[in-house]
Amino acid sequence: MESESESWMSGHIPLAVLTLLCLILFLPGLTSLPPTDRDEARFLQASKQMLETGDLMTIRFQDDLRNKKPVGIHWLQVTAVKLFAGGDRFAVWAYRLPSALSAWLTVLVTFVIGRRLFGASSGLLAAGLLACTLLFVVEAHIAKTDAALALAVTLAHLALLTFYISPSDNRPPFSSVLLFWAAIGLGLLIKGPIIIAIVGATTLALCAADRSIKWLQDLQPTIGIPIAFGFLIPWLAWLVATGNGDVVVNSLTEDLFPKLFSGQESHGALPGSYLLASPVLLWPASLVMFPGLLVAAQYRHEQAVRFSLAWGCAAWLMFELIPTKLPHYVLPTLPGLVLAAAAGVLKSRDVIPRWSCIMWGLVSALLAGALVWATLAYGGSLLVAGLLAVMLIATTALTWTPQKNLEILVPSLAIILFGLTFSILLPSLSKLSLSARLAEIIEEEGGGPVALSRFHEPSAVFLLGTETWLTNTRNVVAHIAADPDALGVVALDELEHARDMLVATQENLEIVDQVDGYNYAKGRPEQMVIIRRARDQPIP
Repeated sequence: MESESESWMSGHIPLAVLTLLCLILFLPGLTSLPPTDRDEARFLQASKQMLETGDLMTIRFQDDLRNKKPVGIHWLQVTAVKLFAGGDRFAVWAYRLPSALSAWLTVLVTFVIGRRLFGASSGLLAAGLLACTLLFVVEAHIAKTDAALALAVTLAHLALLTFYISPSDNRPPFSSVLLFWAAIGLGLLIKGPIIIAIVGATTLALCAADRSIKWLQDLQPTIGIPIAFGFLIPWLAWLVATGNGDVVVNSLTEDLFPKLFSGQESHGALPGSYLLASPVLLWPASLVMFPGLLVAAQYRHEQAVRFSLAWGCAAWLMFELIPTKLPHYVLPTLPGLVLAAAAGVLKSRDVIPRWSCIMWGLVSALLAGALVWATLAYGGSLLVAGLLAVMLIATTALTWTPQKNLEILVPSLAIILFGLTFSILLPSLSKLSLSARLAEIIEEEGGGPVALSRFHEPSAVFLLGTETWLTNTRNVVAHIAADPDALGVVALDELEHARDMLVATQENLEIVDQVDGYNYAKGRPEQMVIIRRARDQPIP
């Protein structure tokens, strides 16, 4: 029974408040942030090629098959581009809409779960903390699979909750069965079997804690499994029919299994790495999340708290044990963690402990320094970075004042910091936007197929066009020698070699422009020269 103070939360007002919060947090930067390397740009390009070819089944990056992930996210991105961008294949913001919308819906579903478990106040606090978390905000801005997977996992847990807390003599409605298995199916179509591992970890943890599996019989797997795999059947049937059935095997052998047993693509890390990184990943919500989780652990005998902790902690532990580690892997665990943390905060209304303020303050100072350093190193608005740094330091001081309800600082700080960072600061870091700068110059020169040497980032292919040739210096020279309007891009230290090779063909080289910056995907500086065959110039 909700108290009178919570009665206003029983309707749609909390959903409207959370929607407004998500709009403020997720929309800034959605249009101005250039495509990021490498994962996002690969998803962007594969979806763009579906729009170009009309083939919605084959996932390709140029001529190469991309067989690491299922097709679901590409269907969502293609649909978004057609519905909201009029089919504009270069509208990067439209490809990002499925992530932003998935993040918004995940926040709303988290509130619904929290209201059912603990009451409206806890639900609102939990959903607000989730929306304000650094990792969550970042993934809401990127056209990848992770925000959509988080939504599928959250929907599955909404249904799972019904089975777990229902009285033994009151069988859950069939709609919950449909929701659970449909969410599993959506997760399979988005990112393969990882959703089974996450939901399975929650289920195993609850069964172990309760020493009972009776409630699992209501899941009706004989009905549900066909529903879940029904999401995949059209795509899988098409793959088999076209002789591409090995895509599923390759996705397991080349992507999933290597991540389980080794640190794939130099992303290995020791167990505990996520815990060490969590003060940053969960910032600024970490100010109240860590104390809240410690309090919640003391109430783990309560069924609602136990459910939240099982969701957040069991899958987190699983990811800690997997050798391959990337920050976004733990994203689907965050709703469970914030639900438990919010319950803990409202059970103990003491001032946030000093150790949490110190930890949070150190991270805030680190972020303030990082913003200023990035601006000095890579261009951008130093004024904005300075203002944000001062605000972070001033806010840190507020945590030491003798007041309660410091969690109010979290959304206020997140709105200002993330809004300015994503809308102004990050897009202004010109030295990191190499592909965007190349595309701007090449468009001014008339565009056309471009050959690139050394700089082979996916964002260049997306912005310059699918026909962009990622090759070596010799082929760049051959490309511009064959067409007086063709453009090529070589590294500065390759320029003289390219000039000599072109002179050997009785032609001269013309420098169009130069782009200098930093390739963050490779971790190295880049100096690139845009060249073409000289027009009506005699050979010296």
